[in-house]
Amino acid sequence: MKILFLSLRNCCRSQIAEAILKYIGPNLEIYSAGIDPAPEINPVVFEIMKEAGISVQGKKPSAYTEIADVEFDYLITVGDSTFEEFKVPPLKYKQKIHLGFHNPFKDERDIHKIKESCREIRDEIMVELDYFYHHYIQPTKVS
Repeated sequence: MKILFLSLRNCCRSQIAEAILKYIGPNLEIYSAGIDPAPEINPVVFEIMKEAGISVQGKKPSAYTEIADVEFDYLITVGDSTFEEFKVPPLKYKQKIHLGFHNPFKDERDIHKIKESCREIRDEIMVELDYFYHHYIQPTKVS
């Protein structure tokens, strides 16, 4: 099963989601990409994921164009905007899901608040993806 997490910059939420789902379902083919990728993953992401025992070492943002020819079972968009506002580029997918998580870096300069916000988002993503895996992915493996 192939799953893509798509965001605008691919430097925080989509990277967190990719790492978490790889941790929960190590046999899945998980990707993350950005519409306009940042030059690097925010260093806070490495720190808060290490706290959870999940590594994102060696990862870097990538553009959706690098995987535009792959057909995904699920396209999962993550970001501030609503499902309707999120402009999805031309990609091949069977089902699309939107998970709206706020941008922890938007309008915030205090590093302690940013870290706490990133931890909250990491934990929210963990809950959402645990549910997704056990209610959508595992049942299809049994059938």
